[in-house]
Amino acid sequence: MDGRGLVRSVASVAGLGRVLSRWPGRGAPAAVERARVPGRVLGAEPGPGGGVVRFERSALRVLVTTAGAVFCGWDGAEPTPSPLVRAELVEPDARARLEPHTAGGWRLVSERLTLAVSPTGTVELCTPGGVLLRRDLPPRWWERDGGGAARWARRSEVGADARFFGPGGDGTGLRLGEGTYPVPGGPGVAPVQWVLADAGTHLVVLDGTESGTVRLSEGAEGAGSGHDRPGRAELRGAGGPPRHWMAVGAPARALASWAAVAGTPRPRRSP
Repeated sequence: MDGRGLVRSVASVAGLGRVLSRWPGRGAPAAVERARVPGRVLGAEPGPGGGVVRFERSALRVLVTTAGAVFCGWDGAEPTPSPLVRAELVEPDARARLEPHTAGGWRLVSERLTLAVSPTGTVELCTPGGVLLRRDLPPRWWERDGGGAARWARRSEVGADARFFGPGGDGTGLRLGEGTYPVPGGPGVAPVQWVLADAGTHLVVLDGTESGTVRLSEGAEGAGSGHDRPGRAELRGAGGPPRHWMAVGAPARALASWAAVAGTPRPRRSP
């Protein structure tokens, strides 16, 4: 048998397998999943403290509060209601403006941070001076044809010298080394991620994920060669749209920004 005959034979067997997989009595075929990304930007609707940036297949809600915390939520997610924040404390910063940016993107400028949204959905968190702290690449969804909760993933990049901290370390402290960590789900659970780098510190609080995982990979500096490798965090979840809060500044200031919207836990009354 020559090469062409072998290819035809393999194709025939593959086609027969697809037919048999749909034959009655052999079980239901596996659910088909379709991948989706935001697509190209269509426009934006500015509002108090931020607004909505609309894409071909999704929309991103951004909001900066008077305390300096910033909210990012896809697929119609809003800052409230949420088990992590108190609605009466989420006050939009009227000074923050969502305005057109370069290459058709949009930019949210506030006193403590700048948030740049690219035409394809990449979100960059920067200091007021424009120094990049975090780059969130466009999320990707996998949706079933028959409906149900979609799976999604979002990849983020941080500085080459950045290091991750938060709950879930190996018992030696809060340092999160390279590896995969579970993201616990449930009401009131707030997976927290501190990212410390020379350029600045930022805090990320995940909100709205029932459960999932985050895979961390530390970056490496190029030792003067200019070929730095950024650190990476890949979040995978399901059961709700990607949504999170961020705050920048010195650790105490970033924590204060988050506490200003989360509120102080109220003491329980004695029975």
